[in-house]
Amino acid sequence: MPLRLIALFLPIAAAILLGGCATEPSLYTGETAYYGYTWEKELELGRQSDVGIVKQMGLYQDDQLAAYIRELGNDLLAHSAIRSESAPEIYRNTEFTFRLLDSPVVNAFALPGGYVYVTRGLLAHLENEAQLAVVIGHEITHVEARHASKQALKQQIGQIGLIAGAVIGEHVAENKELAREMINLSGDVFQLVSLKYGRDAERESDLHGVEYAAKAGYAAEEGSAFFRSLDRISEKSGQSIPSWMSSHPDPGEREKTISELAAQWRTTSNGQPIIGRERFFEKVDGLIVGENPRNGYTDGSRFYHPDLAIQFNTPQGWTLQNESGAVYLTDPNRTVLVAFTLAHESSPLEAALKLKEKLSLETSYAQDTNVNGLPAYILEGSVTSANGSLQIHSTFVQHDSHVFTFLGYGNGATFSNFQSLIRGIPGSFQKITNPQILNVQPYRIAITPAERSASFKELLPGRLPPGTDAQDWAIMNQLDLDERIERGRLIKLPAQIR
Repeated sequence: MPLRLIALFLPIAAAILLGGCATEPSLYTGETAYYGYTWEKELELGRQSDVGIVKQMGLYQDDQLAAYIRELGNDLLAHSAIRSESAPEIYRNTEFTFRLLDSPVVNAFALPGGYVYVTRGLLAHLENEAQLAVVIGHEITHVEARHASKQALKQQIGQIGLIAGAVIGEHVAENKELAREMINLSGDVFQLVSLKYGRDAERESDLHGVEYAAKAGYAAEEGSAFFRSLDRISEKSGQSIPSWMSSHPDPGEREKTISELAAQWRTTSNGQPIIGRERFFEKVDGLIVGENPRNGYTDGSRFYHPDLAIQFNTPQGWTLQNESGAVYLTDPNRTVLVAFTLAHESSPLEAALKLKEKLSLETSYAQDTNVNGLPAYILEGSVTSANGSLQIHSTFVQHDSHVFTFLGYGNGATFSNFQSLIRGIPGSFQKITNPQILNVQPYRIAITPAERSASFKELLPGRLPPGTDAQDWAIMNQLDLDERIERGRLIKLPAQIR
């Protein structure tokens, strides 16, 4: 259930409102600087928030590819300022964690305290190891330069929007604390905010990202081609904006800058710089591309989850958000929400009693029942606080060894208008028996030698993965549609193994 982050290279950091500021030495100058948190607090925030990131986004299940990301990350780290002999002692031995997330979005980001993430969507859009090295070097810099801590100090926290997974809950009810509890988001994840770094921070990360890649022996100029891809993705989605209107440097500007920075380092390097196209292609051959239907997908008004072998209806016009740990459905005006999750309890009754206790629910209806032949329990009522009253409908259904929770809620003024729809969602829950649905497989990248000399668009198969078109695959290959490909050249093409 992938979390959908909407910004390319969206830097995110855990943030808790702390009074005052911290004064500690700068890693780059050694002189005292001001930060939003102490380094010790940044380490703690990173550890706490990493748990939530993994829970919500999910790790990509490929041990060899994950090990490759860690290996490359640690190699770059060895050439970074934080590992230099001159680094202040509080930084020098910081352990870094490099993770590969199961998201189709082209994204990389870092959390304070040494947590660096790349998505499978980003890997799909790279052409070689040198490009990946520049990206990871960029994110290492965000950590060691303490950009999140500096931005937190500047913005005084509390003024910035929450990441996509939490935003729905915040808009449904006035009682935000209760909303957080009810959609079962851990506190550390809910405190994640999008700290939009300014141009200086991004340029500093580009500067050192290129430096670390070059010092590790890579042809860092390759990174510019990836930023050209980001520019093309933005243009295709209609999100391209002039450089002077953005707090980030424009991808086109960064493409030029990275080439210039790489040229400076090229004069000091020894030996032939590493591009690593074949090695990189060996690693990403078979990488899942686009949405993974095994993690859940919609077909018309029906949601299917083949790995869990379950399905249920989705009301017409409602928005469905599919995450690693939950599915959220909300009406067009976002006045009510239904959260579908796995309960920790062993029976529907036990799960219902736990929810009642947790929310201090004033019960109006409680009943043992079944849903399409599966054991279930329904619990309805209200929760009253200083901020008003929330109406609750919850249905707990047992399927095999799992207990699934449908939790619907909204304020009293609007909840009654949607009550029948909210009840109908869990009422439609049932096992998947259709073998075609149970056995559906994702599309994957197949690294394939061009079978003949032709334009790239002529080499594409007639059927492309849902949600992608020929231009998407051209961008993924860092090619133009009409660009001539010589026979035998390795390219990325879609494949579906059934």
